Amino acid sequence: MEQYIIFILNNQRYAIDISNIDRIIDFSEPKKIPETYDYVLGVINYDDKILPIIDLTKKLYGINIRFSLKNKVIVTMWKSRMLGFLVEDIEGIERFDSKQVELNHEQYEISKKYINGFIKTEDDIIIILNIQKLFDYEQEIELLDIEEKIDELK
Repeated sequence: MEQYIIFILNNQRYAIDISNIDRIIDFSEPKKIPETYDYVLGVINYDDKILPIIDLTKKLYGINIRFSLKNKVIVTMWKSRMLGFLVEDIEGIERFDSKQVELNHEQYEISKKYINGFIKTEDDIIIILNIQKLFDYEQEIELLDIEEKIDELK
């Protein structure tokens, strides 16, 4: 049995392996950072550290998230740093039998490296995200440099 957090983006269900998640927090307006990608909403203070907040809907679909009281931030460990992903809603944490999980094998030729596979339920297919492969090299460099940009603003 594998355990995943299930969340909603653009009317689609997604999953992230629970082992990649630090915490789920309520969304609070982040401090904007100039000259960043449009899906970087800004940063918040999280456990006395800078936490970049990523609009996951904007990153994956190119459209802004629909803001509501249901919005949550999934705090994850990414490239040895904390990163927050803003999602529309959290459905919960679920366990799935290995028969329900179909990992992304080369035979499917899914071009998106960040799709780890799929979870098949009775009424839906849930996309499993690999957050470590969500950004290309240039985007990774920018995210890793956010702390330097904040120091420049001080």
